[in-house]
Amino acid sequence: MTPTDGTAAGDRRIVPPRKPPRPWWYWAVAAAVIAFTLYSGRRVGFSLTSLKDLPSNPLWEKFWPPEWDWVFANAIDPLIETFQIAILATLVGCLLALPVSFAMSRLTSHNSYTYFGSKAIMNLIRTIPDLFWAKLFVTAIGIGAFAGTLGLIIFSLSVMVKLFSETIDAADPGPLEAAEAAGGTHIASVKVGVLPEVLPNYVAYALYVFELNIRASVVLGLVGAGGVGRVLEAQRQFFQFDRIMGIVILLFVVVFTLEQISVAIRRRLV
Repeated sequence: MTPTDGTAAGDRRIVPPRKPPRPWWYWAVAAAVIAFTLYSGRRVGFSLTSLKDLPSNPLWEKFWPPEWDWVFANAIDPLIETFQIAILATLVGCLLALPVSFAMSRLTSHNSYTYFGSKAIMNLIRTIPDLFWAKLFVTAIGIGAFAGTLGLIIFSLSVMVKLFSETIDAADPGPLEAAEAAGGTHIASVKVGVLPEVLPNYVAYALYVFELNIRASVVLGLVGAGGVGRVLEAQRQFFQFDRIMGIVILLFVVVFTLEQISVAIRRRLV
């Protein structure tokens, strides 16, 4: 039989189905987002024409070349302090997050009061940014690395609980139910039936939190919370931009190296 659509015999082409037209509310939402974006840009004074003047700004000449002698003589010790703050905050914050995460998971929470109570407290903590926590602790106990460590402990706790509790929610409930059916207590059943499955994710998230703390500790130092951020703020106040550029390049190399190591370890774990 000869095909009537003009194709050769045996040449059967599969025509993909036509996509349905988008509903009217899709275009309404898109128009609203575009309109609000343009309105926001106008309110904050955003202008593409002003960006053309950035390359010709004479201030850029003060950034280069970096004053490397000063950087290696004065920024290494504060950088080490930044690592000390990040490591301590990660360890303490992630350890505190371990029981809180199990309390915030519907799978492992002992009762609804524990679940909703811990969730409400952690939601309140997460609404407060890490910079505010650092300023609060600097005001309470004074300028220094200890205030920054306390601020990052709260930050690590909030981030870790959010990530890890959702991982626990997605765990297989079978081993937990089997352990409870065998007569185990709730805590023992969670330890045997859930913890081994989610432990690699816990370690991977801890490494990710450590990366965040390295970056955050630099920012917290700007408010007097210790670390290399205090050095950056001091040099900014004296307009020593060549020293700032050297510190920023050094930080980039260190953070990039740590991130690559952390990513490689996480890939092996998860």
